[in-house]
Amino acid sequence: MNEIVKEYAAGLFALAEESGAEEEILAGCRALAPLFGREYARLLINPDLPKEKRVALVGEALDGRAHPYLANFAKLMTERGLATEIAACFAEYERLWCEANGVVRVRCESAVPLTDDQRERLAARLESRTGRRVLMEYAVVPDLIGGMRLFYDNRQIDDTVKNRLREIAERLSGANV
Repeated sequence: MNEIVKEYAAGLFALAEESGAEEEILAGCRALAPLFGREYARLLINPDLPKEKRVALVGEALDGRAHPYLANFAKLMTERGLATEIAACFAEYERLWCEANGVVRVRCESAVPLTDDQRERLAARLESRTGRRVLMEYAVVPDLIGGMRLFYDNRQIDDTVKNRLREIAERLSGANV
C-alpha cells in the first residue's frame, strides 16, 4: 500500500476519532467504496474535464447524502488528482478502525453457502481462537469442491477438498512405486 493512501486514511481516521464519528464514517466508507471504482475514478482524473467540474461532480454525488467528512475527503482527493486512491483510502480506514477496536476481518470461502448456524459457530470459534471480535465476509467458490478456506491476519487456512487432493497428488508424485 502506498504512503499517500496510508497518510490520507490516517488523517480521515484521526478526524473521525476526534469528532466521535468513527462508526458513521466506517459505514460510509463501506457504502461509498464501490462508487469510486475504476470507471468513476478515471473520470475524476480526466485532464479533459476541468478540475472544478470534477470536484463539482463529487459534490453533486455526495453532498447531503454522505457524511460531510467523507464528501469533503472525496472532493479533496479529487482536487489533488488522487481520485484513483479514494477506494484504497476507504479500505485503509476500515483497517485502522479494526485495529483500534480489536476487530479482525476474516474472509471465508466455501464451496457451498454456509447456514446461519454454521456462520455463528465459525465466528464464535474464530473469536475464541484470536481473542478478538471477528468481522466475517463470506464468499461461495464452487471450485473448492468442499470444505472452506479462511483468510485473516495475513494467514490462510485451507481446509478444502481441492487442497487435500492437491496435497495427495504431490505426495504420490514424490513416492517411489
